[in-house]
Amino acid sequence: MKICLILGFIYASVLLSRGIQPLGGGYNSHCRCQKLESRVIPQRSLRSVEILRRGPHCRFTEVIAGLVNGMKICLDPQTLWVRKLIRFIEKRNAMRA
Repeated sequence: MKICLILGFIYASVLLSRGIQPLGGGYNSHCRCQKLESRVIPQRSLRSVEILRRGPHCRFTEVIAGLVNGMKICLDPQTLWVRKLIRFIEKRNAMRA
């Protein structure tokens, strides 16, 4: 019994020391947006907006819009209307917190 426990511990240590990437919902090791949309999307067409801040997964801030037709598109965070949208969402989230 002790040998199985020791072997299990050694096996887990080896796996962890190799730098296994974390698994789980939302984990991605690269940018999700390959093509950016800069045209204004009407508010009635937006169902959701997801803001992914830059980090180890991507060096750019990504803004992903879910549309009422089920499609998801990447918005260009450098355009004025998307920057205003980001500020609006951040203010709304700050008021809720």
